[in-house]
Amino acid sequence: MLVATALTTTSCSDWNDWNDPQTMADANPYSDKTLWDNISSRSELQNFKTILEKVNCQDLFKTNRFLTLWAPTLTDAQRDSILALKDSVIMNQFIKNHIAEYNYQATGVLDSRIHTLNDKAYAFTGSNYAYTFNNVKLAQANIPNNNGTLHILAGNSPFLPNAYQYIWIANDVDSIAKYFKQYEITELDPSQSVLGPIVNGKQTYIDSVMVTYNSMTNSMRAQLNNEDSTYTFLMPNNEAYDKMYKAIKSLYKYKESTQGQNVADAKSTTYATITGTSNVEYLNFLADSLTRRQIVNNLAYSHTNRFNKAYFDDGSIALDTIFSTYRNKFSEPDRIFDDAHIVSKQKLSNGNAVIVDSLGFKSWETYNRENTIIGAMPCRVLNGNLQRKSLNAVDVNTELVDLNNQSGFTYCQAEPTSSFVKPEVDYYLTGVLSGKYRIYAVIPPVNIDKNDDSETILPNWLSFTMNYFNGTKLVDYQFTNERFDPNNAEVITYNPSTGAEVKTKIDNKDFFNNIEKVDTMLLGEFTFPYCYVGLNDVYPNIKVTCSTKFSTLASRGHVNAFDRTIRINAIIMRPVEYDDYLKEEE
Repeated sequence: MLVATALTTTSCSDWNDWNDPQTMADANPYSDKTLWDNISSRSELQNFKTILEKVNCQDLFKTNRFLTLWAPTLTDAQRDSILALKDSVIMNQFIKNHIAEYNYQATGVLDSRIHTLNDKAYAFTGSNYAYTFNNVKLAQANIPNNNGTLHILAGNSPFLPNAYQYIWIANDVDSIAKYFKQYEITELDPSQSVLGPIVNGKQTYIDSVMVTYNSMTNSMRAQLNNEDSTYTFLMPNNEAYDKMYKAIKSLYKYKESTQGQNVADAKSTTYATITGTSNVEYLNFLADSLTRRQIVNNLAYSHTNRFNKAYFDDGSIALDTIFSTYRNKFSEPDRIFDDAHIVSKQKLSNGNAVIVDSLGFKSWETYNRENTIIGAMPCRVLNGNLQRKSLNAVDVNTELVDLNNQSGFTYCQAEPTSSFVKPEVDYYLTGVLSGKYRIYAVIPPVNIDKNDDSETILPNWLSFTMNYFNGTKLVDYQFTNERFDPNNAEVITYNPSTGAEVKTKIDNKDFFNNIEKVDTMLLGEFTFPYCYVGLNDVYPNIKVTCSTKFSTLASRGHVNAFDRTIRINAIIMRPVEYDDYLKEEE
């Protein structure tokens, strides 16, 4: 495939940048013919010769500079289509595509990667007189010349763009091409440039070498223009891009002057207000920028990853997992590379490009991920002594929790400072999008530490309150317990002085954890009207307290039924779509 792209241009008369040639003895002492002599005298290479003459490249093959040429055999139609191209394209994508410096013989068992003069890397492989170059068979090999080695191909070695070059020439991918182009940077490379004199205090260069890189693909950890790498590059066409943009953009709905409580610095239950930006133009930019970034994050897959190699190279789905260069893990890769949505595939010089009309990512594996707020890192503890507990695996009571190969278990422990106070543990909810979540609290009992010597294991009696911005003001939202049974709506404790039974009414705002396990309690389902991502120091928050009813009983000495020390492993914010998926998989 020849395409009119802007590649580095070198004329046939400018070869001084190449390495010194090998000696004639090293080249081939048994031939007195040059590469040009052989090209000129062979009938099957006359169409190739015509193209060389068109761009004045004869002298290249007459010099003593040692080259290996994989000469193409062309039909008249192929010759004419190439001659119709610009000279720079013919030079860079056709002629230099068939030439490499130094001597590459077709002998023995070959499994080489050859760098041609246009900086492409092609496979040169084979054995037992059956060899291929860039998957094209050699019709004749190792023809002697005094200035190089000549192989004749049974056809034409197609020019293959690398993954980065293909962005600009692929059909119907204008959306991602426009996006990546914004991050292309060309600058001076002093290490490759030749120093000149200092003029007016500034360094000048006799020969300035400019290099181009893309800060976006670099941040994806994808060196898409590296010819020595191998990638599968997933490319959404414009239809797929637009569809994904709409899906993601709905999660980045911002409101000017969004508010949040300054919980971390509060000494009581009175909070200062932190207000986000009122710049609507900036918020629109932020939503657009984050949306577009989410689309491209997971488009590149390196074959150096063993999971990717198994899937893309070996055709194995035994692992059923692949990893993007952005280091995200994806299950069910066949869903992403679904034949029903593949528009086209293109062989690249460093892998393959796959253009699709739909991006088959699971939302929870890409742009709408589960947020886990680490329990051991609250933003504030009120009326309690905080301990950040970190248990090694050997110290975890595994009868209560499956560690799933984790190295340990962490949680916060907030012990009340006296019998007259109600401890409270507060968390900022980070990474909140304008979407629907199911929110869970993970509560371990005291004997999660198997070295704990407590004689009695008691449940907690908790309440959970969230504060968020509704578009006008900050409001509190009280979570209600789906486990609540109105037919069992009282708690029995005993008067410590008389031993008399005391019944206390409870309602659906009261939560009790199961002490037979690390209890993942559903607090409720909630749709956040606005996104908080990127709003510095502005977050919704959740406050975990001992129930006021229990605190009242505890202050009267009724401490024999519930544990007043709060322990929290995590607050989990799980997108509803993901939560439904997990329930279906159970």
